[in-house]
Amino acid sequence: MRVLIIGAGRVGSTLAELLSEAGHSVTIIDKNEQKIMNIQADVESYIRDATDPAIYDELDIRMYDVVVAATDKDEVNLFVAAIAKLNNIEKVYVRVKNPKTSKLLRILGVDGVIVVPQIAANILYTLIEGRYRIVNLINTLIGEFRLVSLTVRETSPIRGLTPRDLEVRGMMPRGVKILAIYREDQFYDPNEAPPLEAGQIVIALVHEESLKEFNELF
Repeated sequence: MRVLIIGAGRVGSTLAELLSEAGHSVTIIDKNEQKIMNIQADVESYIRDATDPAIYDELDIRMYDVVVAATDKDEVNLFVAAIAKLNNIEKVYVRVKNPKTSKLLRILGVDGVIVVPQIAANILYTLIEGRYRIVNLINTLIGEFRLVSLTVRETSPIRGLTPRDLEVRGMMPRGVKILAIYREDQFYDPNEAPPLEAGQIVIALVHEESLKEFNELF
């Protein structure tokens, strides 16, 4: 898969390294030479201004399968998303700070919008007040699915059970994929995590139709 990443900050560079390690062909653009030099991965890189339309013609953006706008400026990311959509790129993922920018991106037809402050705030909300409530971490992720975070309560029927136990006993709603278990400042693979206990956080991908049923388990 060919991936074009705009922005070589912490998010962009880390993503580039992960994708490269996974065997994907990665191109990354940033006007900051030092950021480009710090990338520890075999990627194609360009020290250019992402708001220069010429760079996308030179790269032939239409040849890429995925475009990721990961700079720290919403206006730049919005520009990149518009260029990608004009060139009929189906998979466009954008990092933004302002929720209003996410609305503009949806008008452009961009589904992969990640509002960074909301992710951090919602995780903290879960810890402080919403231990029994479902919280969307990403407004639109994959069609009708939502990435959610729930905290196990003392009275939760899933206490003492592993994710595998839930499947075997038929307790897991359809359209639910548990991605990770967070406990004691560490993330655990659901296949390797010990039985669930009160206070642990479950992060899962859940179909909209199963949100209520999944929430009732907590």
